[in-house]
Amino acid sequence: MRPSPALQAVNRGSNYPSPPRLHWILLLVALICAEALALRFVHGTYRNFASYSVAAAWPLYLCIWIRKIDSRSSSLYWAIASLVTGVGFLFSWLLWIVVIFELREELLEHYNRREPMHLRLNLFLTILFSFVYFQYALNKIAKARDLPAESFAAETGNSVPA
Repeated sequence: MRPSPALQAVNRGSNYPSPPRLHWILLLVALICAEALALRFVHGTYRNFASYSVAAAWPLYLCIWIRKIDSRSSSLYWAIASLVTGVGFLFSWLLWIVVIFELREELLEHYNRREPMHLRLNLFLTILFSFVYFQYALNKIAKARDLPAESFAAETGNSVPA
């Protein structure tokens, strides 16, 4: 008897860590709330730095995460360079654009070559929403990776450990 596709997927597994499973709306709300708190409660001298730090927190986390799945990843270096160059400088913002597109390329390479999930990222949405859009795509991937284990558990009547 041949094993079901769900059983094969569970047995095969993945050597890579699962992507962050945070709904993009929660990320957007958290970002807006944290920005509002930083702008409201941080003194004027440090307000730009606090706002920039809040906006850079999730992208830095994604860069660190992608570095775990691909040690050749360079987006983390670009992100650190952007933070080091300073707040409010045009060069710093240009480096963040480099970070966005480096991370986009690293995600596309990983989820289309090493772990084929057939990821497609719209260029316009990447430019407009960048890291929130990446989280939307990563959340879909995390759900798709969990689907075979859940469907196998449904077939066998067992529960999947969390």
